[in-house]
Amino acid sequence: MRKNYKITPEGTGDLLFSECVDRRAVESKICKMFARGGYNEVRTPFLEFYDVFNLGDSSISMDSMYKLSDNKGRLMVLRPDNTLPIARMTATKLSNAQLPIRVYYSQTSFAISQSLRGESDQTPQAGIELIGAGGRKADLEVIVMAINSLRANLEDFRFEIGHSGIFKALAENLNVTDETREELRDYIDSKNYGALAEALETLPDSSSVRALRQLPRMFGGAEVLSQAYELFEGCGVTEYLDYLGDIYGRLSQLGLGDKLIFDFGIVHRKDYYTGVVFTAYAHGSGNKVLSGGRYDDLLEKFGFPTPACGFAVDLNELTKACSHTRNVTAKIPQILVHSEEGFEIKALQYAAKLAGEKHIYEYSVCDTIEEAREYAKAKGISRVDYVGDDIEIIVL
Repeated sequence: MRKNYKITPEGTGDLLFSECVDRRAVESKICKMFARGGYNEVRTPFLEFYDVFNLGDSSISMDSMYKLSDNKGRLMVLRPDNTLPIARMTATKLSNAQLPIRVYYSQTSFAISQSLRGESDQTPQAGIELIGAGGRKADLEVIVMAINSLRANLEDFRFEIGHSGIFKALAENLNVTDETREELRDYIDSKNYGALAEALETLPDSSSVRALRQLPRMFGGAEVLSQAYELFEGCGVTEYLDYLGDIYGRLSQLGLGDKLIFDFGIVHRKDYYTGVVFTAYAHGSGNKVLSGGRYDDLLEKFGFPTPACGFAVDLNELTKACSHTRNVTAKIPQILVHSEEGFEIKALQYAAKLAGEKHIYEYSVCDTIEEAREYAKAKGISRVDYVGDDIEIIVL
């Protein structure tokens, strides 16, 4: 018995009419900006071998992947992440290219959400990867490109920066298993204060435990950096704080005002980040609209050791945040083109001419002009162009 033929799978959904228009507009603005910044477009397959994402401490959780097998029995997955396939592609197809390599993409990732926060399993993303460049200049280029991606579409957003080294340094000071460390990472990333406190209660008291307990609460302006120096004293993270302070100061020159904040609870569930990390949120969206950071060790796992930094914009979430219309409506054509019997081809040629003149038209499939007029009135079309030996324009 068919049970599910009228619904979409959990974590997915249809886009209708103006939703498609809005998302395409957001995507177009971002991709044009990437291209103007010297980035070239790439695309990777929807299907990848599981091995691309099975990289030890940089792996994507197997539980979060949609899995299948090919005709040879090899394990394959729907692409759960865009950065790892681009790392594979760079190491195999672009290994002789002059560094740095600047690429951008606009494609969908598929990952099974483990949370109950309404996150999508099917995520259209547009992003960049700056491969083969390390250091402050490269970080600033990528972060400014991320900020400009948001500015191109909306004004009301919050941009947060942190450093992946802080959590890693604190976690290394604990005598815990890899599984426990990843649980702590998840609690901090989701700001699950209760679960984090409960997990840390089982550990001996130390400066690192106390710091981890406060980590997801450490967000705000310049005052938070001062607090961090005190809280993290003796934990081996001073160099990361110094670097973040320098980046924050330089980004402040962009006039971001209260949009730019520190968030030391940014830990990202993908463990391939090695340096500065960042996320963004916007009014109208309940989830992250953008995330990224530096990942200097990832390409080495594909035999191509070189630093890299990048980010991805969640096109669905950004579109929610910047759409001016919440109504899912079809665009109403300006003109209904109706043909007299025997003049169908002439009417189609006439319709093509209207399209070339930027008019929005609809070709009539009604049998009679009377039916066409009634149809146009019902749909709100203000004009019928009746094509026969001559063309009669009927204003309704």
